[in-house]
Parts: sequence; structure tokens; C-alpha cells
Amino acid sequence: MFELLTRILLWLLIGTILWYVFSKFIPRVYLTWLGGIILFAFVILAFIDPTNSTVGTVWSVLSLPLKPLGLVFFLLLSALKKGAKSVDGNLVLAAVLVLLLTSTPIVAYWLTSQAARTLAYSPMVQRPVDFNPASVKAIVVLGDSNDPADPAYRSRTQVSSDRDGFTNVLASRLFFAARVYRGELEQGRNPLVIVSLGSQLGLNASEEARAIAIQTVQGILTSAGVQGDRIVIDTEGTDLYSNAVAIERILTPLGYQKETDSLLLVVPLLNVSRARATFASRGLRTLGLPTDQFLFQLDDRRLIASVADLVPNVDALALTTRVVDEYLSSVYYFMRGWLVSPI
Repeated sequence: MFELLTRILLWLLIGTILWYVFSKFIPRVYLTWLGGIILFAFVILAFIDPTNSTVGTVWSVLSLPLKPLGLVFFLLLSALKKGAKSVDGNLVLAAVLVLLLTSTPIVAYWLTSQAARTLAYSPMVQRPVDFNPASVKAIVVLGDSNDPADPAYRSRTQVSSDRDGFTNVLASRLFFAARVYRGELEQGRNPLVIVSLGSQLGLNASEEARAIAIQTVQGILTSAGVQGDRIVIDTEGTDLYSNAVAIERILTPLGYQKETDSLLLVVPLLNVSRARATFASRGLRTLGLPTDQFLFQLDDRRLIASVADLVPNVDALALTTRVVDEYLSSVYYFMRGWLVSPI
């Protein structure tokens, strides 16, 4: 009941903020009841049908002013509210400072490092005291977003192809999962290796693209020592929640017992807490194995920084946006009832 009440209050808070923002740019006479009814309908839809993709799309639009680039645009538009001849210099200065800070590499690295260190010592990442290695039934590898507009996709992918939905980052994650599998095999256990490719491929991927991606993943895993009959490819899930639903659907017919069995999640460090809590909302017990760790270098307690780290660039902006987006995504998942603490 407390979590439900908190989610409702958060939705009301967001609605109030949006009303304030809209009223700044749109005369109140045009803010009719119709707009309020539409917004309220989306809020209700988020509770009635939590898997509805339309709600996620609306959220991505509503959360834009909370992200670095969106905030810059909001400040600049606010500065131009009275026209180009009466620009509010303070708002323009604020926009420049936000853009400068969020696009400077050393700031982006520091923010990411702080978030990573916080998560690295989080109870959701640390091995639970009562964790039983013998209970592991599967190693789950989560793919990245398939959307080229997603900063996480662009900032972490060195080579990518829209045709086969495959990235170098996913390849390194697969090799890591194969190493974990070999370790399990040495202990006399033979878990499944489930790879969620749906988030790489997207909903509109062709059958050819799916076939190529599946063959590539199977080839990498088998060459790294994973038995072919222990590999399962999921092409349905497109985000953390739908991944959890799809993997639950795969495991249930195989005799997975939610009360006693567990999974090993191979997932980026910035996403591991939300991933574990999302899987827990489906009753799936997990242990996170974080990858893609961003930690700023330290040498004799001094920060190593080059001149290039002080020059703003788009990659640093994308990295900062990814950190902010992960926090916003956690709030969004909580508001839709997709998070349950696995501890």
C-alpha cells in the first residue's frame, strides 16, 4: 500500500510540474480540460496495463526536460519567452553552464564513476550471505538497447549493425558469460545460458536479422566453451521488464522453482540494481554480475586527466545522459510497479 501511494504521489508531482511548464509557454485559455483528461488517461493506463509501450513513449517525452540536453532547450526557450529582443541573460547563462558541465569528459567520467562505485557496494550487487551457488539454474545475458537515439547504445558500442543487431559490447558480455559458465561447469553444475537479444533487435527486426543474430551469438558462445544444447536465445524482450517476463516464460516449462532456484544476471553495472529489482518483481531470484564498468583512473591518489578531458564533446554528453537516464528509469520503473527489492 505504501509503494502504491508513493507511486500515485509521484505521478501527481510529475503532472503538477508538467502543468507548470506548459502554462509557461501556452496561454491558460488553451489549456483546456481535454489536455488534462488525456494526461490523466495515460497515468491510469500505466497502472491498468503496465506493459503498454505507449506509456513508455509518453514517458520518454515527458522526462526530456529532466535530461541534460532537454534541460538546456527548456532554459533557452524560457529565455526567449519575451522574444529575441528581450532575452533573459541569466537563463541563457544557466543553459550554457549546464551544457558545459554535462558535456565535459572529466565531469561525465566523475559522475559515472560515482554512480558505479555506489552501485558496486550496493546490497543489490554484493553476493547475499545466504546465496547458494548450487541453486543457479541459468546465466542470463542482457543485451543493449536497439534504438540508435539511445545514448547508452551510441556511447558504449564501437561497432554496430542495424542489420544483425550485434555489437562489440555484447560480444564482450558473451565472453564474460562463457567464462562464468566454464566456472560453473568445473563445479559440477551445467546451467543454461540465456541471451536476451530482443533489446538488441527491436520489435521490427526481420527474420533474417534475427537468424543472423542468433547464429552469431551461438557461434561466440560455443567457441568459448558453452555447450550448444545449453544455449537459449530470447528475441522477444525489448527492455528490462519484458526481458524478465520473457525469461520467466522460458524457465517455467523447464521446472524452474522461484522459491529455491536463482539466476546469474550479466548486465552493465549502471543497470544491475534496476535489473535485479525488476526480475524480483516477477519472483525471479538473481545475483548480479556487473559488466561495462566505468571507473576513473587513480594513480597515487591523484586524478589522471589530459587536456582532452577538459574539452566538451558529444560523447561525454551521451555518457552523462546515460547516468541521468538510469536514475530516471529507476523512478519510472518504480512508478509502474516494476521494482521489488530482491533483498
